[in-house]
Amino acid sequence: MREADYKYNLKSSGAMPFRIQLPLGIEPSTFRPCADGQFGGVMKVYRDWKISGDTQWLRELWPSVKKSIEFAWSLENEDKWDPEKTGVLTGRQHHTLDMELFGPNSWLTGFYLGALKAGAEIAEALGEEITASEYYAIFENGKSCVDKNLFNGEYYHQLLDITDRSILQFFCDADKVYWDEEHAEIKYQIAEGCEIDQVLAQWHANLYGLGTLFDAAQVKTALKSLFKNNFRPKMRDYFNACRVFCLNDEAGLVISHWPEGVYRPMIPIPYAGETMNGYEYSAAILMIQMGLIDEGMTCVKAIRDRYDGEWRNPWNEIECGSNYARSMASYALLNAFSGFRFDMTRGMIGFNPILIKDGNFRCFWSLDSGWGEFILAGTEARLKLLHGSITLRELQLSALQTKASSSITLNSKTIGFHLNGDKIVFESPIVITSGQELIVHL
Repeated sequence: MREADYKYNLKSSGAMPFRIQLPLGIEPSTFRPCADGQFGGVMKVYRDWKISGDTQWLRELWPSVKKSIEFAWSLENEDKWDPEKTGVLTGRQHHTLDMELFGPNSWLTGFYLGALKAGAEIAEALGEEITASEYYAIFENGKSCVDKNLFNGEYYHQLLDITDRSILQFFCDADKVYWDEEHAEIKYQIAEGCEIDQVLAQWHANLYGLGTLFDAAQVKTALKSLFKNNFRPKMRDYFNACRVFCLNDEAGLVISHWPEGVYRPMIPIPYAGETMNGYEYSAAILMIQMGLIDEGMTCVKAIRDRYDGEWRNPWNEIECGSNYARSMASYALLNAFSGFRFDMTRGMIGFNPILIKDGNFRCFWSLDSGWGEFILAGTEARLKLLHGSITLRELQLSALQTKASSSITLNSKTIGFHLNGDKIVFESPIVITSGQELIVHL
């Protein structure tokens, strides 16, 4: 899929149109690029590199990926995302809710920050030190600006005077589409609202091992506020003029809410009152990753209760049509609860289970070259290969008390290692194949 994006859907300017055209190879769409999609694609390249460890594949894709990052400040970018390389998106930003935001906002800038940080690490790995330094510098400046200026003490928001019509004059046809003459406001904005995707990029970063994109304490506070403001135990009492994915006594996490005392735009961001499963899953899983387990699982339960098999098909969580892919975000519950981490570029996987019952834990895991189970039982941690093979140099077991007296065996053969904090570093790379089991004796 990454090859399709960068080979068939990337223009010479570095812009990646909102929709890839089929069949592959026909002329790309003339529609504008989508900020969260374009920069999220960079983060997924980083993810796939870490899953596979295939640096040659990355090297071949990198010139196109690099061009897509630098489109943010390209003179060919008519939407003027970040012409001054501040690390904050300020121009016209198309997004997956089908319209455009103007001005700084944490949701779309978060993906930009993720792309910059991922791009910096990739550039460093490929020996492009100057590029890496530039990307890191832009990232650090952008992160600082977002944490300082877009967090209101409770959650992250959009920084925009929606009554300022002059903002639209810099973009072709923007005034015609976005100015609400009746109410003298820019339409389809979040402004001071609490929006479900405000720190979505951090969810991606956590899953991919990319580290922090926002201040961690502020992210946790923002997620608490998101649950407080946007979770509705009963939709019967909540006005929603959009599609009815949740109704009556059903519960859900709505797209956007404007708390008491905060001005709600007359024509706000599209779908503001809806609950959409994919959005809810990712927000809920980020809550779990950040230690808000009860809040996160309350949101997950609300979705599954709506799709209980009586009122809706439990195998078809609809969004923009049946079997909509975004609900596959729910798979990340497995990674969140297992604390699964990976970096096959250096032969590392790890686990840090959130909930261990009576000293026991068991989960499925999967990477490019193989998949299997991780089992924690009493004084043993087991890594079992059920298919394929995996080459390991390092195993991280953060939740376990590994110690110098521990021993490790692979199919009853003792394996040499040393400890570095929560890291078990093998004396030489080990290859585990299908049917084999690595056992850490604690």
